Amino acid sequence: MLASEFLLCCIFDLAFKPDGSELLVAVDVCIWIYNVLDGTLVVTLDGHKDLVFAVAYSYDGELFASGGADKTVIIWTEQHEAILKYTHNDSVQCLAFSPIGSFLLSCAVSDFGLWTKTEKSVNKQRVSTRCTSCAWSSDGRIYAIALYDGTVILRSFDGGKELTKLSRPSGEAIWAMAFGAARLTVGYTGEILAVADWGQTVMFYDLEGKQVVLEEKKLDYDPTGMDFFNYGQYLVMCGSNRRITLYNREGTTLGTVAEMGSWVWSVKTNPVSNVIAVGCVDGTLACFQLKFGAVHGLHKERYAYRENMTEVVVQHFGKQTFIKLHCNDLVRKIAIYRNKLAVQLSNRIHIYRQIMEREDGKMEYRLVENIVGPYDCSLLVVCMRHIVLCSDKYLQCYNHKGMKIRDWVLDSLIKYIKVIGGPSGKETLLVGDRNGTVRTFAYSLVYKIFMDNPFPVRIVQVKHEVFCLDISHLRTKLAVVDRRKICSVYEISTKQLLFQEPHCDSVAWNDDHDELLCFSGNDTLSIKANGFTPSKQDITGMVVGFSGKRAFCLNMFRVSAVDVPLSLHLHKFVEKNEFTKAYEIAALGVTENDWKHLAIKAIEAFDLEVAKKAFHRIKDYRFLQLVSDIEEMKNSNENPFAMLGYIKAYQNQFYEAAHCFQKGNKEEKALEMFTELRMFDQAEDFLSSASGDTQKALIRRKADWAKDSNEPRVAAEMFIASGDYDKAISLIIDNDWFDMMLNVMRHIDTTETELLKTIGDYLVRRKEYGIAAQLFLSINDIESLIDMHVKAKQWDDAFVFASQYPQYKENVFLPYAHYLAENDKFEEAQHAFHLAGHDNEAFYVLEQLADNALKERRYRDAAYYNWLLGMEYLHNDDISEAKKIQKYDEKLLKAEGFYAYDAIHRYFSEPFASYSPEALVNIGRFIAFQPIIPGISQVEVFFTLAKQGKTLGAYKLARYALEQLSYLKVPARLEALIETATILIRATPFTDAEELLLMCYKCGSTNPLVGGNSCIQCKNPFVFSFISFEILPLVEFAIADGISVDEAIKLIKAESMNSSLSKDGKTLDILTLDRECLLALDKSQVLIVENSPPLKTRFYYNIIPEIAVSKCDSCQHMFLMDDFELAYLKHGCCPFCRSSSKESGKASQAENRVTT
Repeated sequence: MLASEFLLCCIFDLAFKPDGSELLVAVDVCIWIYNVLDGTLVVTLDGHKDLVFAVAYSYDGELFASGGADKTVIIWTEQHEAILKYTHNDSVQCLAFSPIGSFLLSCAVSDFGLWTKTEKSVNKQRVSTRCTSCAWSSDGRIYAIALYDGTVILRSFDGGKELTKLSRPSGEAIWAMAFGAARLTVGYTGEILAVADWGQTVMFYDLEGKQVVLEEKKLDYDPTGMDFFNYGQYLVMCGSNRRITLYNREGTTLGTVAEMGSWVWSVKTNPVSNVIAVGCVDGTLACFQLKFGAVHGLHKERYAYRENMTEVVVQHFGKQTFIKLHCNDLVRKIAIYRNKLAVQLSNRIHIYRQIMEREDGKMEYRLVENIVGPYDCSLLVVCMRHIVLCSDKYLQCYNHKGMKIRDWVLDSLIKYIKVIGGPSGKETLLVGDRNGTVRTFAYSLVYKIFMDNPFPVRIVQVKHEVFCLDISHLRTKLAVVDRRKICSVYEISTKQLLFQEPHCDSVAWNDDHDELLCFSGNDTLSIKANGFTPSKQDITGMVVGFSGKRAFCLNMFRVSAVDVPLSLHLHKFVEKNEFTKAYEIAALGVTENDWKHLAIKAIEAFDLEVAKKAFHRIKDYRFLQLVSDIEEMKNSNENPFAMLGYIKAYQNQFYEAAHCFQKGNKEEKALEMFTELRMFDQAEDFLSSASGDTQKALIRRKADWAKDSNEPRVAAEMFIASGDYDKAISLIIDNDWFDMMLNVMRHIDTTETELLKTIGDYLVRRKEYGIAAQLFLSINDIESLIDMHVKAKQWDDAFVFASQYPQYKENVFLPYAHYLAENDKFEEAQHAFHLAGHDNEAFYVLEQLADNALKERRYRDAAYYNWLLGMEYLHNDDISEAKKIQKYDEKLLKAEGFYAYDAIHRYFSEPFASYSPEALVNIGRFIAFQPIIPGISQVEVFFTLAKQGKTLGAYKLARYALEQLSYLKVPARLEALIETATILIRATPFTDAEELLLMCYKCGSTNPLVGGNSCIQCKNPFVFSFISFEILPLVEFAIADGISVDEAIKLIKAESMNSSLSKDGKTLDILTLDRECLLALDKSQVLIVENSPPLKTRFYYNIIPEIAVSKCDSCQHMFLMDDFELAYLKHGCCPFCRSSSKESGKASQAENRVTT
């Protein structure tokens, strides 16, 4: 809309109604109101007596105000009626309504005031100089007043408090000031205040008075008016240069809107459109509508477009990323190709290159070249090494340094140009020109231009003006849209017209597929492939690119990516059995159902390669296995109908599959399929003429179905009827049908040993031992029979069969040994392990028992088990005699040590001592002078010796014990006791009591208590009584060479004919005796230790017959007779080896029972 009036005076101010329908014009003493839509004058308002300087509309459009040189402000309604007047002291200079309420700020030469509806009077405040301009912030909390001396005052609406004061350095008058709304798409996103003074500068501030732009923007004119529009995105200014200039919100010059014949004093923007109204000092009133064209570039999924006129946004549709480039100048042209971006500014061209993507996936472009020069062109394209500028019918090629490479001159105006790819530096341009009056014939040409070739290559001639064109992916087809909106597709090699489509505005070939074409028109997007019927969908805009399954459509100023369905075209290719092309379509992006449809149709047509790739896409591993199976069948020349049967079966098309199997002579596969699906009726109908074996197979399948259907008895009966006794027996066992099992057992032939054995195992589990025994005997399965007796703990019966069949001896005695061990009958268990041939297990059991007893501090039990282990080593035939003796001695040492230590441990752990001090000293001495045995506390042994020795008067022994304790780490509870005892022992004699000293019964010498367990003179080892551990009056003697053990025993037991030995034994001075000496011995004074081989028999002579000595016939240990009889009466056995006449009898019975 454009309206002009030539008046006799200046147009001082303008104001649009908030809905954009009316324009207020302050002219002379009147207010003119125009209709914005048609430019007609609606009414002229006369209310002022002098010039009108200012007009303003309220935020809701219900009121407007005017003020002028008559010092009066008039409030008007939207019906153009005056309702209120108030005056200032001087002429009114400017007016501004609050954007959030009916609050009017009116500024005069010397004061300003705020009018509200609720208050009758207007409070005014004086100012030091003339008010020139005023404005409100967008939220109505702050208002600004500009003064003639270059000062701007910011005040708060609440209370009118002055917030800050801005002073322009020039001190010139400020006639233009405006607030710009906050925007999120610019550098500074907050609300700004633009201030322009007659020092020909403009500056931008935030609401706190801080500069937003670091440097002032210089002007070449005196500004008289300004206004923000498009929600603060742009700024228009006017002034003494007679122009209306467009800026961005930060003051960058974008261009000139119009040039007038005189100063432009006032400029205002329509709130609801891009219409600008200007008023000049010569009375000219004009309205201009601004249109911002789209500046953008597209290459595949990269799209670059202009934003805020000075910025470039590069967007990648595939990766959903973007980057914004700030150019700080008007962006005129944009071109993008691969990783290169060309941006034409006012007087230069910037070349950007995309560098490697960052770790966060965002793009990053770097300025690599800056080509300076006023390049004037209508089209711009960029290549990897060049840029091409199009002007009229001329094409100019420059490298990225700005050097001109070559020109191309076509016959007419170039309408369309596009880079379609090629090697770096040798790219190809697709160019279409338009026909004109210079041509004799009305036609247009389409060219190919190679960057390294100065001659254009003509592709095709079109009868009408080219509007849009594109070339296919493989450069085989060309699509051209002419001015008639008809899209024509040509075969490039033959220049043949393939087809045409009407109502097209634009066209684009798919970047990834040579057959796919996309065109738009009448708000419809159409996709066409290979001459098929196109698919359509509604869109807004026109298509500018097509990549993969996305079409890029330009709507107004933005390009958006639209997903297009390709299912229709895929199905068309499948219908024609062109599976390779269908796969190429699917690879661009289709649904999973479309992939499955393609795969199924491909495998049915035995195009296995496409089928395999399609099933891979949807990860259908079941069908992938089918493809593999079909490949193997195909390689083995399988019948095609049989293969098709498998394919149909996998698709749940069972009847079709059965017919295919029948055609391929694979009836058994049909039977298998139907029975697995429990379709027995269909199977019977289908196999009614089958053989007997096939009928039996069907019965078996029915039985399997009955089993799976939780009808096991019916299944078992069917299995019996079909002769599948193994399956029937399995079902009977699972359901414990005893009566049915007996019935089946009678029908099974005795040659079916495995089945009968299974039945026997079932009977054993039911404890039907009698029937099971008969069954095992009938099939001569002795091993199972013996196992049955063992499981039933029927040992007598098991021993009978073990004696009859020695090869099954281990099957009986090994579990019997475990049974005895579990019942703590370890001696019998040892015999059983040995009879079973498992000596290692016998050793393992005893070792575990010994270790556990030691860990639990049951030292008597540990002694007993170690003694048993020693005896086991003696009877072990797998090691040498020397090894036997060594191991026996080791175990015997531990056994005797633990046996003796048990008394010391009880002395420490029990409140009352059961042993006398003499016995404790004897036991302590016995342990102390033996090799150290793990598990025996030396601290307890020596502490006992120290304490009890001091009590008995064995001071030397006590000192020795305390000295040994000083070398040991003692528990904290004993430290004080030991220290006290060590101090107290110093006050005692250094000798032991004489009655406590030991006598050697061999040499007669006296031995100290600390002398050890053998005589210090003759080295004869002492023989201890294994209860009180007193030294026994026994002297060991040997028999002369040539005398066997049996003979020596006979000679000793013979009646003594003549004895040369005295009763007290003092004349006995030989240790090796001949026959005469043996005959001379009193047999009542001789003790014979009959050790088990390989140990030798040993002979002892009691020097003092008054001291009665007993010997255990099992462990061969010596005891004082009184002590032994008392212990035997108390425990009923030997205290060391636990053997007794009764237990020996039991052991003999068990052994006889086992051996028989």
